[in-house]
Amino acid sequence: MEPRNNLSIIWQLSLLLAAVALYAVPMTSAKAEDQDRMVLTAKGHGVLFDGEARNRAGISQDIADYVWGLQDQLSAYRRDLHKIPEIGFREFDTHTYLMKTLTNMGYKPQKVGDTTGIIVDVPGVDTSFTIGVRADIDALPITEVDDGRAYRSTREGYMHACGHDGHTAIALGIAKAYADGNIEPPVNLRFIFQPAEELGAGAKKLVEEGVLEGVDIIIGLHADPNREWGTVGLTENYWSAFVTGFTYEVTGVAAHAGIEPEKGKDAIVTGSYIVTQLQSIVARNIPAAAAGVVSVGMFTAGSVANQIADKAVLSGTSRAENKALHEQLKKRMAEIGEGTERSMGMPVKFEVVVEAPGVRNNEAMFKLARDTSEHLLGESNVDVYTSPNMGGEDFAYYTEVIPGFFYWLGVANNAKNIQAGLHTPGFDMDERALVVGTALQLANIKALADYKQRGGDFQ
Repeated sequence: MEPRNNLSIIWQLSLLLAAVALYAVPMTSAKAEDQDRMVLTAKGHGVLFDGEARNRAGISQDIADYVWGLQDQLSAYRRDLHKIPEIGFREFDTHTYLMKTLTNMGYKPQKVGDTTGIIVDVPGVDTSFTIGVRADIDALPITEVDDGRAYRSTREGYMHACGHDGHTAIALGIAKAYADGNIEPPVNLRFIFQPAEELGAGAKKLVEEGVLEGVDIIIGLHADPNREWGTVGLTENYWSAFVTGFTYEVTGVAAHAGIEPEKGKDAIVTGSYIVTQLQSIVARNIPAAAAGVVSVGMFTAGSVANQIADKAVLSGTSRAENKALHEQLKKRMAEIGEGTERSMGMPVKFEVVVEAPGVRNNEAMFKLARDTSEHLLGESNVDVYTSPNMGGEDFAYYTEVIPGFFYWLGVANNAKNIQAGLHTPGFDMDERALVVGTALQLANIKALADYKQRGGDFQ
């Protein structure tokens, strides 16, 4: 009997080792998909895994399976776009890619005026109501880290460092879901592929071109590398800050810095004085509980080490949690320029070069999105904030015209070191977040449509 027991143990160990080896080899797409489902289920997520959560969200098993089946396509969209980053209003190759992709889905995409923007109208079951779905398409003048990623930017000096490639991939995924016929759009939809968000000018230009005509409400999202994939951050009232981009131009008088400095008027000293005063605004001019920022990011002056500089240019940004504080910051910055000009005896020109309002989330849309997110992802994976972040986002130009909702979508994976910040050379995302974003937006569209059909009001 003993030899037989030893053989039995050896046989069992062999089976165990075989099983380990099986799971050690690269998984097929289906097996990888199953593993993703298990990971999310363990984290408390529900949308594509737990039947009860699916039922609460009104999503059937076949739709859940279909959305997870989009993973490879969503990754392909995102990687194609990631390779061809282009900056604001010059997204020509991106425009061509989107026009072709949308046309191949069976849509009739339309160019917006003389911009690289695109809109696509999708008729719904209820044609009396239209939801806008916005995705920004531009990149940044940043050189991407060369860490071997297969989809690295092919345009040296430019990269998608803010996740706009992911935002666009999600919008394409939603469009594909409707085009494939697996999901019926409950109301009319208008997809808005917007250029030049990073310039703070794209949304404003598209609004001027009429992209919101006939659109009742609008939704959007933003990648968040500080948040794990499979989680979201929702904000009541204002999602983002009011933004001011400003410059000071100081005109002095040049002189030899060593022999006769007294004959000059030092633009560097004056510029430095301005910087110091600006730092006092938040510390001493606004309420302690208020959220505001004033920062100088560029200071250019002088051309020769032994000359008193006759020119200095300072550029920076301010952020404020509400419009009243925004106006107060601007007023104080202008006063600092005027006072410095008088006290230092040389011209100081203050100018606001760019300005953007805060993104304001509609109350009803916030509540619906919160319910949807909690049903789909689990309450522990939904964070709610009452104060805006200090980032700038030109989605605000849409919410100044019609009700809207905007939220953070987690894209990080700390275990895999996918956590580099926005606007940094190493920014990346766990692409499973694309599936989560697509599922959330599809569910949000349904929830918003159902609410409207029940007589709900977004005003």
